[in-house]
Amino acid sequence: MSAEQVAQPANPLRIEATWEWLCQAVERLGRPEPGYGVPLTPVARDGHGPAQCSVLVVPPIPQSAHLARDFARTTLLELAAAERIDDVAVTVSELLSNALRYGRAADGEGELQPSLWLAFWEQLSCAVCAVTDESDRVPVAVEADELAESGRGLQIVSVLSDMWGWNPRAGGGKVVWALFRL
Repeated sequence: MSAEQVAQPANPLRIEATWEWLCQAVERLGRPEPGYGVPLTPVARDGHGPAQCSVLVVPPIPQSAHLARDFARTTLLELAAAERIDDVAVTVSELLSNALRYGRAADGEGELQPSLWLAFWEQLSCAVCAVTDESDRVPVAVEADELAESGRGLQIVSVLSDMWGWNPRAGGGKVVWALFRL
């Protein structure tokens, strides 16, 4: 199944309420402290909040993709089928790799520490993952040469997720997200 790509910043009226909640949570909480998985207590006045939400701030090291995959698997362990958990794990790895490669702010200032958000909606039987970075560059899926060793990350995200897109952040940077029906 191929995901619907939202080519422009996502319009909260057009996408499921999950993204409205998650993007607002990212803005409200700002950058979480570095560390391993931190469970967040969902606060949704409108009833659209998730049953569970966790965030992981990763350091810019080669092992970050591995940490992100483990975080996704542990968070969703009892909530979804194994093959769907694998889809989420591969997707967070791709999104995080892109954030580490392309996510520095235009001025190149500051420490690069993307955060990975993972939320589960029990009523909707879906999970959403999002990765924040400091860059305003629009994520674009490209056609990589068949012999290229990289350049297929967003194509993989498109194939594995049910929907993906991005939202700008109020203070600069963006949130790149993917939705999974479980």
